[in-house]
Amino acid sequence: MSRQLRTGLLLALQFFSVIPVKKQLPMEKIHITAMYAMLPLVGILFGSVLAVSVWLLRDATDVSSLLIGFVVVAIGLVVTGGLHMDGLADTGDAYFSYQDREKRLAIMADPRIGAFGTMVLLLAIVGKVIVVAESVDSVSLAVILWIPVFSRIGMLALFSSTKSAKLDGLAAFFQQRTNHKVVWLLAVAWLVFSFAVTVWSTTSWIALILLMLLLVSLWLYRAWCLKNFGGVTGDLFGAYVEGVEILLWISLLFFV
Repeated sequence: MSRQLRTGLLLALQFFSVIPVKKQLPMEKIHITAMYAMLPLVGILFGSVLAVSVWLLRDATDVSSLLIGFVVVAIGLVVTGGLHMDGLADTGDAYFSYQDREKRLAIMADPRIGAFGTMVLLLAIVGKVIVVAESVDSVSLAVILWIPVFSRIGMLALFSSTKSAKLDGLAAFFQQRTNHKVVWLLAVAWLVFSFAVTVWSTTSWIALILLMLLLVSLWLYRAWCLKNFGGVTGDLFGAYVEGVEILLWISLLFFV
């Protein structure tokens, strides 16, 4: 089991981060399931990098909060290779085309970015920089660490509970090779663990806000994906992760 989890972690780093894993890894059902089980751990890794960066800039230097916000967003783009922002841009192009479902999926598969995708991308990046800059001075490092974890737990729940919108593509390939019941149970376990740690490291009020926003946004986004795309795709997963992280940062701005 430990070997399978190690393989799952390497696969998660290979497909969901910029960390180079130059190794041919097995991709059987048990390994793909382990990959998704390890995604929140990858979130902890990313969150730790963010928290340490904020600590160094906020507490050890006199730089402005705007620069810290820029650094936080830039680090998020670098460690993921821009994967989630790319999904957000493709989702924007597809949705705002106002075409039928099949045409939207075709637009999403196009590697080129259009006007709507560009606007969504710019709004997301600039908006996230501003929100982080406005809230980072009052937010605990523990919350900064756990935001990437919560977003990936939500992705696990979305992945395991929603059908694929396409029969081809990387996301569809992964869904066909995953034990969805195990991934769902792991998502619940990770959520309980993360909620408990957040309560312990911050306050029950902050933990409850993050939990409720995660669950409500997951339910709404899942319904939106089914209505507009007939399911989920890799781009929709990426858009979800980025959107949830922006939402959680906004909640810290208003409720902390």
